[in-house]
Amino acid sequence: MSIAQALRLAFLIIIFGSMCLILLDTKYSLKKTLIIYGSFLAASIAINATIWILFGWHAFTLMYVPVTNGCSLIGLFFLSKRKGFLVVFTMLTATVFTNVSATVSTYIRLETDCSIWWEILIRTAIGVPTTIILYRYLRPFYLQMINVMRRGWGYLCLIPGLYYTIAIINSLDLSLIPSEYHIIFFNYFLSLSITIVAYGVIFALFGRIIREAQMRDEQQLLKIQIQAMERHTDMLKKSEEKVSIYRHDLRHYIANIKILLESGNTSEALHVLDNFDEQNKNTAVSHYCDNPTVNAILVYYIQKAEQEGITVNTDCSLTDPLFIEASELAMVLANAIENAVHACSALPKTSERLIRIKLVSSPLLALEIINPYAGEVTFDENGLPVTKEIGHGLGTRSISAFVEKYDGIIEYSADDGLFRLRLLVGA
Repeated sequence: MSIAQALRLAFLIIIFGSMCLILLDTKYSLKKTLIIYGSFLAASIAINATIWILFGWHAFTLMYVPVTNGCSLIGLFFLSKRKGFLVVFTMLTATVFTNVSATVSTYIRLETDCSIWWEILIRTAIGVPTTIILYRYLRPFYLQMINVMRRGWGYLCLIPGLYYTIAIINSLDLSLIPSEYHIIFFNYFLSLSITIVAYGVIFALFGRIIREAQMRDEQQLLKIQIQAMERHTDMLKKSEEKVSIYRHDLRHYIANIKILLESGNTSEALHVLDNFDEQNKNTAVSHYCDNPTVNAILVYYIQKAEQEGITVNTDCSLTDPLFIEASELAMVLANAIENAVHACSALPKTSERLIRIKLVSSPLLALEIINPYAGEVTFDENGLPVTKEIGHGLGTRSISAFVEKYDGIIEYSADDGLFRLRLLVGA
């Protein structure tokens, strides 16, 4: 094996592996993911090179696809948060887009009889931009789809799987005779074109599913907001009813205390006063800030936390009016507090369960939420916490969308058993 052939082999595997990583919803940090998956790619390169050296080109041609894809698939299954056909679809998708540069460069080399070095250059010129496009435009959309679509990945595998089968069959029959490889490459390009068009249809459907899922999330959040407002209104109504009753009974308390004081029974008079004061506290409605929308959400979720045995310390100071939509801020608080409650609920019962919330809006809107957590917290390349549980993580993306809309800054950290969310938005 020449140096050029070895580089061509390594480059193809690296491009393929990079595309797999781009589409991977990993459960580990970026550094750990690169180390683990890089090990599988290195093993793939080593095995393929060994087969080529020991058994020749024909054996390498037969074993290249199963060895490369086998190592990659094992690595993806190990790293992916979700298993099953989703991982297979991810690998097959990476194969389709990798074959764009591989097929074009191989065809040009056979047609022009150029050197392997030119083929490597052509693969680089096509493969690198394709990888960048996948990372910038397809990856966010694809990862979003992974969290929305829970089933049906097996059916989607049929499209790239069919191309994959055709590509393997054609590669086994590849000949250097022009009259033969022209037909084979025609089949290559035709199947590749059909597959890419099919992907366009798939991702168009993905977009529709995502929009429908976002509408469901917005409806659910609106439902929560309405429930919070209704509960807050009900609490105000009950409080007013209690105040009316106590106002009616006030003259009886005064008369009773007057008689007790005139008779010199001060201890009993104080007891009556304490009893009245205790009952009067029951008329108080929780008040965290002057904004009714934000206050209703705080009341709703803090009560939910307290029902779970979680203590919540709140320091909230909002100006009126806010320079952002109060309903959007309320949803940020709803998602953030719900995540904090979820983390506290996972703690042992003997652990301290305390959530600290600080919210101010002058001169900038600043939010800090601190809560204890159990286990290990990992972050993705954007510094966002990564969850291993299905169905969770939507709240974090919702908060990120809010920060992005208002051109703000968000920071997550996890140290010494405390998880911190810090958010800053300017007017």
